[in-house]
Amino acid sequence: MAETLLSPPTFASQRRLIDTSMIEALVLGGICTIGILLVSPVLASSLETNLTTLILTAAIVVPYFLFARAQGLLQGKGDSRSVVWWSTSAQMTQLLLAAGALALGYGATGILVVYLVTVVLGTVGSTFQAKSLFIPKTRKPFSVNSSIVLMLTITFAWLTNVDVILVRSGTSELVAGSFAAAAVLVKTTLILPATLSLYLLPKFVNRRDDAKMTKFGVNATLGITFLSGVTMFILVLLAGDFLVSVLFGAEYDLSVTYLPGMALMWLPWAMSLALLMRITAAASKSGLVVLLLVAATQWIGASVLLPDVFAMMFFNGLVGTATLAVLFTIHILTARSAESAAVARALEKNPPIR
Repeated sequence: MAETLLSPPTFASQRRLIDTSMIEALVLGGICTIGILLVSPVLASSLETNLTTLILTAAIVVPYFLFARAQGLLQGKGDSRSVVWWSTSAQMTQLLLAAGALALGYGATGILVVYLVTVVLGTVGSTFQAKSLFIPKTRKPFSVNSSIVLMLTITFAWLTNVDVILVRSGTSELVAGSFAAAAVLVKTTLILPATLSLYLLPKFVNRRDDAKMTKFGVNATLGITFLSGVTMFILVLLAGDFLVSVLFGAEYDLSVTYLPGMALMWLPWAMSLALLMRITAAASKSGLVVLLLVAATQWIGASVLLPDVFAMMFFNGLVGTATLAVLFTIHILTARSAESAAVARALEKNPPIR
């Protein structure tokens, strides 16, 4: 959410549809969409999937960029409550609609349709609420910070959703549908760190140099996220059969076998999301480079390992763990740098008496 790194959005005396943040979202989203569409025929052939899956994936991109923009405007205004409401509502709606789609037998393709519907609804609603806000003309589109933050947000969203697309592309419809059902259930773990991040990100931006506060916020979010992930693992281990039968129906019994492994696989990704707020607040170039490399690694590794879903999940868990470790290292280095800068400024203002 790039706008949280800038001066707060301004209330428009004359409402306008296009501002610098809208230009950024449309151009970057459009480039990604065109890129996916251009390679879709090749991917459909090499991965033995249909074009519908890839077209749905491409269709999600621009709305997601616009959703991130609208939330960024609201967050820059200081309206964290609305941001949390829109984000959490979108995820809960996604869970409910996905359960319905799977219960009706639409499988992994139905999940992609649900992703598209929920992001469009969230985009329309949040954009309407933020319509009286705009980024001043004094800020030109595609500043370094805004571009980094927007790409950090979108890249991480890709990393935590592409598994369903990859499994749909590399396995049978039955396996892909069962995997998607398990993913919908387990990924509710991400709601907690996402909500905490939305509350804490503006505070981190406004107090970047307060190393003590930043460390406390990050450590608390990591701890809570870890506990929620462990709770999810125990829940699906003990009650996976019941949850799947109630939410998706008996035809998705195969999902039960995926749930424990998927819960473990998603734990480092959920904790990485808890760290992402700090990386985003710092507009970390190194963090963006890491996530882009991780995205390439994830895609290549999963494509090689599929149709072995369990091997793919194990690999994705390792990638998530490595991502968590690197992001945590960046966080520590950034915090130390901020702390050193704060000490230097304090000494400059109050030099020691000799």
